[in-house]
Amino acid sequence: MKKLILLCVCVFTAAHVHAQIYSYPNLARQFSTSYATGSARMQGLGGNYGVLGADLSAIAGNPAGLGFYTRSEVGITLATHDAQTKATYLDQSTQESNSSLRIPNFGVVITGDYMNRSDWRGTFGIGYSQRVIFSQPLKMEGTNNRSSYLDKLIEKADSRYNYAGGRDIDGNFIDDEYDPDFKAANTPEGVAYQTFLINNSNSGGAPFSRFEPNLPTYQMGSATNTGLVSQWNISYGANYQERLFLGIGLHFSRLKSISDFSWTEDFIGANYVAGFESVEKLETTGSGVSATLGLIYKVSPSLRVSVAAETPMYYDQMAERLTGITYPRIFGVPSELDGKPITITKVNPVRLLPNEFAYQLLTPFKFSAGAAYFFGKRALLSFDAEYMNYDGMRVGATELGAFANQQFKDRYNGQIQSTFKSVLNIKAGAEIRVSSSWSVRGGVASYGQIFAPSYDSIDRTQFQISAGVGYRTNAFYIDLGVWQRTGKDAYTPYTLKNAADFSSAALQITNTQIVLGGGVYF
Repeated sequence: MKKLILLCVCVFTAAHVHAQIYSYPNLARQFSTSYATGSARMQGLGGNYGVLGADLSAIAGNPAGLGFYTRSEVGITLATHDAQTKATYLDQSTQESNSSLRIPNFGVVITGDYMNRSDWRGTFGIGYSQRVIFSQPLKMEGTNNRSSYLDKLIEKADSRYNYAGGRDIDGNFIDDEYDPDFKAANTPEGVAYQTFLINNSNSGGAPFSRFEPNLPTYQMGSATNTGLVSQWNISYGANYQERLFLGIGLHFSRLKSISDFSWTEDFIGANYVAGFESVEKLETTGSGVSATLGLIYKVSPSLRVSVAAETPMYYDQMAERLTGITYPRIFGVPSELDGKPITITKVNPVRLLPNEFAYQLLTPFKFSAGAAYFFGKRALLSFDAEYMNYDGMRVGATELGAFANQQFKDRYNGQIQSTFKSVLNIKAGAEIRVSSSWSVRGGVASYGQIFAPSYDSIDRTQFQISAGVGYRTNAFYIDLGVWQRTGKDAYTPYTLKNAADFSSAALQITNTQIVLGGGVYF
């Protein structure tokens, strides 16, 4: 049996992150939310590096910026990233955070007259960058007087095992979905059945039920994420008469993500089942390729404009693996042995059989345009607008066969179009040279709401502020930058047919990054 990880398939785009294994739409955003990348200088400027040029950020961003280089350079950026999530669930607030060390980018550029024409000068760039990081944690808890996660499994079991004798929709007995050698079941509801958390009727089929369903339930959930989308970039930028700058870049991405989710329930005042803990792990890997075309034009010595377009990243083989285990806590449940009533006081943990699946993914298209105005050599103002069509993501699964693949695409691509929409991200920054060597800079950015208005009423627009300082000589440079991004989100651990019976957690998300970068000219 294969469980398709729905909107895990509607992932990627360029840049940033905020994601948890909360629900499928949030899992999708784990792979597609923008993350502030680039050099320390450009991150201090708000991330709007599309128009400025002569920076290592151009290798992965607008390759036309490489045409501004007049000498070769090698550089690296280091960062510490702090992610915090405040969750309010059932009127109880909790907060979780984690920190990590990162290498946002490093690279080398080599200048020269590669086109053998006096009007042209060109620069090659090769570099590494981190487009997406997975780090946003979650912790939530509260007392639920209306439902349990087991009620969700009961609804699923009633739907699947709806034939007399406990048969599922494929005609298999419910016990056939359990492997006693591995102590594992095919589905979460099968795991719950084998651990006595849910039970079927005397006839052996639906309806299913649980012990003491009206007890208050103390619920605790947590999620952790690790991994990133790393990328190797090969770009070329050409300069025509110091006026027109053109560039092309190729990007080879590698994704590795591990999401761990734990859900615990304690039944207050229980006599039979004390509670349980369910743990799941989703591992995803994949490789993709995309290309970028860019242009920068000097309207005057003080004003320049830019445009750049990046093709969707194509992932030919996204491989995912889902595993899990449930630990029941039992006081004593009634059962029978040889027709005689007995009480079971110990039930062993039951695993979820490993679930593996492979699919193909096409990420959003990205188009950006920018402008910068220079006040001589004393200061500059820059602006960048970035359009991304999240509703244009596409997914397929050729391993299913032609007919099943078409059904897969029709179903999930339709859900992508109805769940997401295109967005416009706005970035602005300023830099002032305070001496011949020192500069200070700052920036702001707004990252638009990627979910369609019909999804829910939460405004998930994220706002970012940044600042930085830099020191430059003829031989080397050092930059320090910091940014903080805030926004809202929500997480629903499970849903039920009656919307009044389940709750969601309101999330306040904050990400802070401190960036130190440097390089030498040669």
